[in-house]
Amino acid sequence: MAATKELSGPARSPQAKPVNRLGNICLILVALAWLGNAIYAWGAPDGLLKKYSPALVAGAMIAFVILHGSHQWGRRRVASFAVTIFCVGWFFETVSINTGFPFGNYTYGDIMWPFFGHVPVAVMPAYWVMAYVCWSLALLLRRRINGPMDRNFMVGVPVIGAILMVVWDLSMDPLRAIAEQRWHWHDGGSYFGIPLTNFLGWFFVTWFMFQIFAMLVCQAERNAPSRISVDNPKYWLSVPLMYLAFPMEYLLNPVFARALGNANLHSVETISTTVYFEIALVTLLTMVPISLGAMARLHRENTQAVVQQERVVTSQTEG
Repeated sequence: MAATKELSGPARSPQAKPVNRLGNICLILVALAWLGNAIYAWGAPDGLLKKYSPALVAGAMIAFVILHGSHQWGRRRVASFAVTIFCVGWFFETVSINTGFPFGNYTYGDIMWPFFGHVPVAVMPAYWVMAYVCWSLALLLRRRINGPMDRNFMVGVPVIGAILMVVWDLSMDPLRAIAEQRWHWHDGGSYFGIPLTNFLGWFFVTWFMFQIFAMLVCQAERNAPSRISVDNPKYWLSVPLMYLAFPMEYLLNPVFARALGNANLHSVETISTTVYFEIALVTLLTMVPISLGAMARLHRENTQAVVQQERVVTSQTEG
């Protein structure tokens, strides 16, 4: 890739218009993902909305990752990120299904067909899109969105990214495994019937994914700079907003809740709508404040950059 391109704050450049367009497109894709998840929450079980709305969510999020990622890392890096996520994710999923390590003992239901081995094909794209969002959000939280690839990048970003993935799983896994029966935990567990080893394994596996990618990027950067600086606020605002795309469904589920006829929660014959409220509460206490905090930090840093730029312009004018 070419050398790093710097796009300054308030100053207008020939690239300002296309970069602004990029930010707008990213926000549109976020809105489509929000809409798709809201429709999914609204849809009746086994209804058409429940069946087809995931296609809107998947399409919007995949397009977001390709567009957002290629403008910062280049298409080759986005592809290497996908390969890393797919290979590591499929390997540990397969190992855990057969041995119980690192997630625990579980199997996927037929509803997740088609499969590649014992792992549903749809799992890998889900890993990829959410991993990219968590990786980018970690860059923002660690103040490395355009910063140097130092120790903070190599060590801090993979750890924070893995934590963000675990936080997402705290809401996602109970809903998909317990309420929707997409997979089954054979030994149960203390968290909505899910073993705590699942979350420890989830942290380890996602950290391993991110750490491999960080090492690949830093190695490539030493040979030929490949990262492109993008300073457009809308471009980065779209990251925490996309992190909230899935919580859109989790938070709306209690509004459209229906009693479920499955028998895995609290050893009762019918799962009441209470599970939706409990998952929504978990989401409100985890994913929502993290996203709001990231947006607040982004706004504060953008404001500081504008003020600093104005001071530079003023000093140059007075000089």
